[in-house]
Amino acid sequence: MSEQVALAPEPPEIDDAPAPPPPSRLGAVLGVVVLLLGVAAAMLVGLLIRVGPGGDLRDVFAGGDGTAEAKAGDCVAELPRVAGVEAKPADDARVVPCGSADAAYKVVGRVQDPAAARSRSANACEPYFRPGDDGYVLYRVGDDGDGYLLCLVHKTNAR
Repeated sequence: MSEQVALAPEPPEIDDAPAPPPPSRLGAVLGVVVLLLGVAAAMLVGLLIRVGPGGDLRDVFAGGDGTAEAKAGDCVAELPRVAGVEAKPADDARVVPCGSADAAYKVVGRVQDPAAARSRSANACEPYFRPGDDGYVLYRVGDDGDGYLLCLVHKTNAR
């Protein structure tokens, strides 16, 4: 006679070694912190390069108009060279200390006149220039239509 015998399965082998600990999140957190610090440092370096030595961070955060608060007696850094009635963009114009090597122009007058700024007319600066002055006009017109003129003389013949 044939019999069918069921064999009991063998018990699994038990490993007495402890299970490995779950992966630590500390390494991942430190990696993210280091990455964020690196990005912040890169942004700071870029900002300082844009502002330049002796520059003012307020110019960057105030919308980029480095001459918005300029008044008579202030100095302005080098601007693009122009001749006659020629005009060139001077988006990076900024006020600098008059004793600095960057100072190229002295502000002899400020005309708070949006219409004159929009028309780009130097006539409003005529009262501020003296005979023999190497005079320049820097005009700014904001997005809101407000504007002003800075009447400048080259520092080599500044008063």
